[in-house]
Amino acid sequence: MINENANTPKNETHTWLEPGAWRKPCIVHVTMVANSRQALFGKLTHNGSEAVIEKTPIGWALINQQRRLLELCPEIKILADKVMPDHHHMVLQVQRTMTRSIRQVVRGYMQGCKGEARKLGFVENLYDAPPFYRVLTHKGQLHAMIEYVKANAERAWQRRQNPDLFRMHRKTEVCGLQFTSMGNHFLLDWPERQLVEMSREASEDQIDERLQSVLAAAHNGAVTYTAAISKGERKIARMVRERGFPLVVLLNDGFPKEGAPHERFYKPGGVYFEACSKGKLLLLEPEGSAFVNQVVMKATEETLRRKAEAKHYSYHPVPVTSQRYRFVALNEIGRLLVER
Repeated sequence: MINENANTPKNETHTWLEPGAWRKPCIVHVTMVANSRQALFGKLTHNGSEAVIEKTPIGWALINQQRRLLELCPEIKILADKVMPDHHHMVLQVQRTMTRSIRQVVRGYMQGCKGEARKLGFVENLYDAPPFYRVLTHKGQLHAMIEYVKANAERAWQRRQNPDLFRMHRKTEVCGLQFTSMGNHFLLDWPERQLVEMSREASEDQIDERLQSVLAAAHNGAVTYTAAISKGERKIARMVRERGFPLVVLLNDGFPKEGAPHERFYKPGGVYFEACSKGKLLLLEPEGSAFVNQVVMKATEETLRRKAEAKHYSYHPVPVTSQRYRFVALNEIGRLLVER
């Protein structure tokens, strides 16, 4: 039995920058992305009972290099791995302190994969960017990491085949809140999530800076959540969508009312239609009960109070029926979904 709490600091951002931290016992989810997201490693198919990846010679080379990695680094154990057509995952456990860091080990593994690819005639750079690391830091995360990697092919197949992407769902429950929804519900299961929330007063430089960090995280597998209300939020949501990254949009009064004549024929319009058809979009509209949920109300009031105090205004409670309350509440609901 692996102790998920052993050597897994809570303040990951700070602790994992400390000298030597990457040499110590830890558990890390590593994602490596193929050059330009080409399907270099295999083809997604189905054998009648489950989704499978028919590996290319390069895909098999990745597997062979894993064996080489374990021979060279007996301190490491591979807890889960999955080769997908355009990327691959490994969940690595460092069981005892190493002379090299886990980053150096992974870099060596990738260099070995590149060398094997060159032998097979692939002369371009095998990978699109440096690998993305996610260090285990809290209870329950290990199970989510492993299950995510194991189910990667099946989720990809379902996204490709699912004919239900354009059906409206009432009473979708997430975090105890009820939503009307449409799109790829598998996005709710993604372990890596980020919230895009930007002030209406954000400058173009601030928006562009945030955009770059959001796109980097999306490239490395994070699903982006946003209410797409402010100018900055809308710009970032548009770029995430145009780049083909998955997006969850929180709507305020975006779906037809239940029982409306056009309810059964509703489809997301314009730019969202293509994203939805590709399984890259989930639309969530909170029901009225979500806006008066005690957790949501408390978080929304704290945010409204903080905004007022920052501008040296006297704070006065905002009616829950007002648009201002609902817009702030949408972001707080988004935060709740992202941090769950």
